[in-house]
Amino acid sequence: MTRVRRGRVGLTSLALAVPLLAACSSSSSGGSSGQTQAPAAVCQKVLAVLSDGPDPDADPVGYALSQIAPLGQIKTSDNALAQQLSDLITADRALVRSSGSDHAATKSIAKDDAALNKVCPGVAP
Repeated sequence: MTRVRRGRVGLTSLALAVPLLAACSSSSSGGSSGQTQAPAAVCQKVLAVLSDGPDPDADPVGYALSQIAPLGQIKTSDNALAQQLSDLITADRALVRSSGSDHAATKSIAKDDAALNKVCPGVAP
């Protein structure tokens, strides 16, 4: 339920993380050890989508609904990011279909947010 409980403070923190994310991602070492970060420009698009829409505390279903189409429009050659976006969209759709009563979708959204944050640090709490 991390994303569902994320409020204005979390979104403000995310907005402040964009410059830091861009600075960290732009100086990649080119090595292939461990998890790599997605391109900063794509992560900024993801951040813009996640920080838009209704307040997730007040309207978790509306918040999920507001993300489905915009997240689906983000194109990336980064396979890990593309998979995380797809997983999050699937979980958002499940939450919307259930009118917020699907606890498995809520757990999946929290898991997907955490995985997304590994690919795009600072995007999800």
